[in-house]
Amino acid sequence: MTLRALAFLAALPFAACLPRSTVHPRAAEEVRRGYAYVAGGDLERAQIAFEHALEFRPDLPQAHAGLGVVARLREDLDGARARFERAVRLAPDFAEGHADLGEALLAAGRADEAESELRAALAIDPDLADARQNLARALLRRGLDRGEAGIPLLVAARREVLHVLESEPDRAPAHRDLGYLAYRAADWAGAEAEYRRATELEPKDAEGQLGLCAALGRLGRCAEATAACDRCLALSPNLEACRQGKRQAEVCGG
Repeated sequence: MTLRALAFLAALPFAACLPRSTVHPRAAEEVRRGYAYVAGGDLERAQIAFEHALEFRPDLPQAHAGLGVVARLREDLDGARARFERAVRLAPDFAEGHADLGEALLAAGRADEAESELRAALAIDPDLADARQNLARALLRRGLDRGEAGIPLLVAARREVLHVLESEPDRAPAHRDLGYLAYRAADWAGAEAEYRRATELEPKDAEGQLGLCAALGRLGRCAEATAACDRCLALSPNLEACRQGKRQAEVCGG
């Protein structure tokens, strides 16, 4: 779940996104507070809020999912997955729970299982942009693992990213993923255009600047490529890929 999504949840009315069955108003309030704390970076208070919500209603899926988000942000993938799994067991039609479980599985390298959960989320809510972009990444990962046989999966991944942009045209990570897919297809001009758009939308995205550097280098635009890698290094001084990209950019004309 992105911080933008968390900020959206934090701004919702207390009972928004909660089950239709009766929910104690304090449980709903604590869930809202929990997501507000997450959006503000206070994971300790967020955990307390979600746990407090469960004291009012132990089977509240959104509170379990909230604890999963806290665990995921602490890079506790096993703990996050367990919470998300419990959330979707309690509420099989909880789209965000399936989406968060899919993302955690993808982060753990379990792309096949992630794809299943992400498709379940989209079957419930086709407009979940995070779920659709993670589905594209799951397809991409599976496709890259299969060599030539994986090309149809890369094509499917591109289609999913384009679906994301139908609902969020200015979503920088989607443009960045399109840039990567174009680069993999040796479409250097297409990669440059998508990476450039991504960096226009999020100038502080080091990964986007790195992709732009690589695409410009392939096009022989060495000075522009070097400048993009310099921006990458300024954003992430310890990222070896930026240093390597700059070295390649400096000799790209040769």
